[in-house]
Amino acid sequence: MSGLQFIWTLSVALAAFALAWMAALIMARVFRERSAARRERNRRLIHQAFLDIMAGSGDAIGRLRSVRQRARTMAEALLGVMALVRGAERDRLIRVLDAFGVQRSFEQRLSRGSLAGRLAAAEALSIFPGRDTAVTLRRALDSTRSVELRASLMRSLIDLGAPPDLETVLDDLGRRGGSESLVYAPLIGSIVQADPLAGLEAFAGPALASEGRLVLAEALGRSGDYRVLETLCLAARAADTELRIAALRGLAALGHPAAQPAVLEGLEDPVWMVRSAACEASGRIGLRAAIPRLADQLGDPMWWVRFRAGEALWALGEPGRAQLHRSLAEGCSIARRTASMVLAEHGPRPKAA
Repeated sequence: MSGLQFIWTLSVALAAFALAWMAALIMARVFRERSAARRERNRRLIHQAFLDIMAGSGDAIGRLRSVRQRARTMAEALLGVMALVRGAERDRLIRVLDAFGVQRSFEQRLSRGSLAGRLAAAEALSIFPGRDTAVTLRRALDSTRSVELRASLMRSLIDLGAPPDLETVLDDLGRRGGSESLVYAPLIGSIVQADPLAGLEAFAGPALASEGRLVLAEALGRSGDYRVLETLCLAARAADTELRIAALRGLAALGHPAAQPAVLEGLEDPVWMVRSAACEASGRIGLRAAIPRLADQLGDPMWWVRFRAGEALWALGEPGRAQLHRSLAEGCSIARRTASMVLAEHGPRPKAA
């Protein structure tokens, strides 16, 4: 084959490939548009049927038969309606859909199809309480490795009042690493809120991963159970910097004045992030004994510590605000600027009646 023939053949091949690629793109677009249009039609049909069911229409459920297997669309529509409706209408819709067997479609959707559809099905199943639903969710939890889906399944189990073991959630968090802590923190918080002693027991476990211990420290504080106070005070003096920060945040959420010694020690910590957490805890707990040290922190080398100290003084009421004015008049240059900024942000000091 001569060079000219080779160029001609290559040009024809490239042109054919380009035409085929364009045809494939056009077909894909047509398919997506048809799929979106069908999904929109189904969504409108489902919404109208839901409204009619809640209004007491007896034959509205029959209109759902044609979309019964559209589990994702059905689940998304149901979640949207459940977020807006309360009372007898909500109960009527759940009762009718339960009798219609829609949850069976959701259960089947848990193990097939796109992740978005599986997530919607997992969340929608929490609307249908019952032992069978919990068993199905647990079975799906045992068989999936997706972080998002596992978290959604755990959330539904919690909503159903059948939460997974705290150890299971902590093990998941330990395997996934710190990047997933925001996904698991609400789950751990809900479980510890319901059973603070289980949280304390897990926190004391020597095999607990570092990330789990950090999340658990804050969850214990948010539980509001004062039995966690001693544990958090000890953790606020730990060698691990991150644990000291998490424990101080937990103590801030707990809001018990007996945390004062640990918080005051935190204000003197060599790590600025710990000092910042201690400043915030002082304000949230209402530790007026911390006012002198907070005044010192207005001149801290780290801006974030100075800001937190100023905010804490303001949160401590009249004594803290009086200290801000004294620092504005008598403090060092940095402390004066910080006090001025905090006072300007919160407006003028109210005059005594």
